[in-house]
Amino acid sequence: MHRRHLTLAGLAWLGGAQAAGRATLPTPALGPGPASTPPTPISATPATASSGGTPSASLRLLSEEFPPINFTEAGQPRGLSVDIVQAIQKRLGQSLPIEFMPWARAFREAQDGPPAALFAMARIPEREKLFQWVGPIVTFQSTFYAKAGSGIRLRSLAEAKLAARVLVVRDWYTLTQLQSAGFHNLQQISDPIQGVRMLAAGRAPLFAAEKLSMPQTLVQAGVARGALEEVFSFAASEGYIAFSRSTPMGTIHAWQSQLNELKRDGTFQAIYKRWLPTDAPPK
Repeated sequence: MHRRHLTLAGLAWLGGAQAAGRATLPTPALGPGPASTPPTPISATPATASSGGTPSASLRLLSEEFPPINFTEAGQPRGLSVDIVQAIQKRLGQSLPIEFMPWARAFREAQDGPPAALFAMARIPEREKLFQWVGPIVTFQSTFYAKAGSGIRLRSLAEAKLAARVLVVRDWYTLTQLQSAGFHNLQQISDPIQGVRMLAAGRAPLFAAEKLSMPQTLVQAGVARGALEEVFSFAASEGYIAFSRSTPMGTIHAWQSQLNELKRDGTFQAIYKRWLPTDAPPK
């Protein structure tokens, strides 16, 4: 990652950028999101009892399309976090279905209602009291992207605040991080594919996104990898399986215990290497 300076020409370009595309949306409270797409149950095998004898059928497993961490392929759940969740379930004697839906909806449903687990979620201070946590299972990198050849160079969050606009996905942890840092130039969008396409088309100067998922997002968006460039990574956050507050503590302890065992016997590291061979797994 090159942490380069924002040139005077880049500053002038940012300041003169014209607003285009979707209008800036008001900042929502953490949690609520659109309910535009019905959930997609995957591997809907009847649930069994946990190893401790506690029924597990009421626990919902929620996720989103976010390759290579969690996604669907040919109707089947795949990805780093999916493999970890399924390995934990196997050791608990469970076989719960995974529901894929837009992140904003999953984020809301993981807080409101019966026991649920949403993965993989960045554990940041603003979310700490909203969920119960099992992990860590991955490390996310918050990164600013610009259109290749734009001349934009950043070396700090303060310089990013000078941009005409910064695209960020609604209800993503990057939005919360930038709001907490005092950003007032954020334009919320529905998903990372929209952000990539808008940035490549020159409809915004910057996109605050997640680095691990960016290669696959470019493929999904039909945008060439060289069309965008990283200009500044501003935070690292560990990803967890986030359980609703309504989930029994016994479930939390059972899942964390089995995750710890996966790490002790090397299963976790093998899964991580399969999906992210150049990254070091979290402890």
